[in-house]
Amino acid sequence: MQLTRLRLTDFRCFEALEINPGPGVNVITGDNASGKTSLLEALYILGRGQSFRHATARPAVREGQTAFTVHGLIESGEQRSRQLAVQRDRRGMHYRCDGNPSTTRLDLVNAFPLQLIDPNLHRLLEQGPRYRRHFLDWGVFHVEQAFFPAWHRYRRALRQRNRALKARWAKKDVIAWDAELVHNAEIVDACRRAYIEDIRRYMPAQAERLLGEATIAIDYEPGWRHDEGFGAALAAGLDQDQRMGFTQRGPHRADLRISVAETTARDWVSRGQQKVLTAALLIVQARLLHLRRGVQPILLVDDLAAELGPQYRDGLAAEIAGLGGQCFVTFLEAALVPAALTPRRLFHVEQGRVTAHGDDAC
Repeated sequence: MQLTRLRLTDFRCFEALEINPGPGVNVITGDNASGKTSLLEALYILGRGQSFRHATARPAVREGQTAFTVHGLIESGEQRSRQLAVQRDRRGMHYRCDGNPSTTRLDLVNAFPLQLIDPNLHRLLEQGPRYRRHFLDWGVFHVEQAFFPAWHRYRRALRQRNRALKARWAKKDVIAWDAELVHNAEIVDACRRAYIEDIRRYMPAQAERLLGEATIAIDYEPGWRHDEGFGAALAAGLDQDQRMGFTQRGPHRADLRISVAETTARDWVSRGQQKVLTAALLIVQARLLHLRRGVQPILLVDDLAAELGPQYRDGLAAEIAGLGGQCFVTFLEAALVPAALTPRRLFHVEQGRVTAHGDDAC
C-alpha cells in the first residue's frame, strides 16, 4: 500500500498543493516552522480523521479561510486505487472514501493504516493509560475482526449504564445492562490478550536491535481483577459505582505496563531511549499488520534526529527502512538524513511551497 498523490487546499500554510510521493522513503526537509510537520499532519488526518497536534482540526484551516480539504490517492498491491478525502468546515469534519458521503472516521483508519513517530512519542510510556489503550486498540482493530463490533456494543451499553448511574436510577435498572457489558467485554479482552501475545513474541528481538536490551516485559491490565470475572467485578463494585455515578471497572479502564530489565520503562530509560523504545513498539505493530493481513502501514516520522544520538538515530533509521513500506520522514536539511534512509523522493518545504527532487519527482 502506498500514497501516490496528496492534494491540499487551504491547509495550514498551504494555499494549494499537490505532490506525488514515491514508494519507500520520502524525505521532507525545511527550516523550523516551514510546514514539514504540517505535511505529516495532513497525512495523519487522511488516515485517522483527526489531528495529532490539536484536539480539533479547526486550527489547520489556513488563516482567513473557512475550510480545508485533504485528498489522497491510495494504491494497493492488488492494483486497486482508492480516493480518500477529508474536509473541515464550520459544520465540522466530513469524510469521503471513493466519494461515499456515508464514510466514517473508522473507514479511513481501515483504508489507510498509518503510524506516527514524533517528538511526543514518550507520552505512551510517561502519561495516562489512554495513550497505551490507543496504541493497543489501533493494532487490535486491524488484525482481530471480532474486536471492533464487540467494542462498539460494549461502549454503547456502558453509556447507558453510566446514564442510569448518573441519574440515580434503581439498581435493577443499572444492572439491566450488565449482561451486554460482560458478553462484549469478554470478546474485547480476548482480542486484546491475543494481540499482546503477538507483541510479546516479537518485541524482545526488536528492542535488542534498537536498545541493546531484550528483557522487555509487557503486562496487560484488563480493567478489573481478571481472576474474579467481569460479571463478579461489576456486582462487587455496584455500590461504589452508584456513589461515583459511573462504571469504574471494565475494558475502558485497561492499561499496559511496560518494563525494561524489571524496572518500569519510564524510570529505566532516558527521554531519547523512551522514544526509541516506543518506536520499537510501533515498528512491531507495523510488522504484525503485515504478517497478519499482508498490509504495510504508512509510517510518518517527524524530526527523527530530535533527542537521539547517532547510534540510536542510525539504528532506528535502519529499522524503518527495513520495514520496506512507504514512509515520510522530516529533517531540517538533507545532510542530516542517515545513510539507511536514502530517499526515493525528497521534498523541500519553504514559505508554503514544496519543491520535489528524486526518482520521477513531481
